[in-house]
Amino acid sequence: MQAITIFLQAKSITMKKRNGLFYALAALLISCGHHNGDTDISYKDQDQYYQMNARFNENRTRAVEHYMNSTIGKKNNISFVNMESNAAFTLDDGTKFHLKKYPGHIEIELDKTTNTKQAYYAIKKMCEGMKDVILD
Repeated sequence: MQAITIFLQAKSITMKKRNGLFYALAALLISCGHHNGDTDISYKDQDQYYQMNARFNENRTRAVEHYMNSTIGKKNNISFVNMESNAAFTLDDGTKFHLKKYPGHIEIELDKTTNTKQAYYAIKKMCEGMKDVILD
């Protein structure tokens, strides 16, 4: 009888350890899926493409959206506020770029071969200015 009791107690402890491990792993996975901490901003300026990729605290998303509105949105009758995107945009001056945007993330890619130097410099200036908005 004593052996059965010890076996059942050991099994109970093992199950508790498994449950604890399960909950710890679940919490880790959930926290990794929500980007609210680290900020990462990168720029690539290659022969054919200019790219910016930024991951940041989701709380800065609205400020980024307003910044984009003030730099390119208003004069092109576009609002970036509350918009998630994975699409190509063409501005009134013919500037074409791809925007992937959701809370805490923005990625912009401009093909230099299909845009003017003026368009390239305007998008590059906006992207570089976005760094200050994200880090504010």
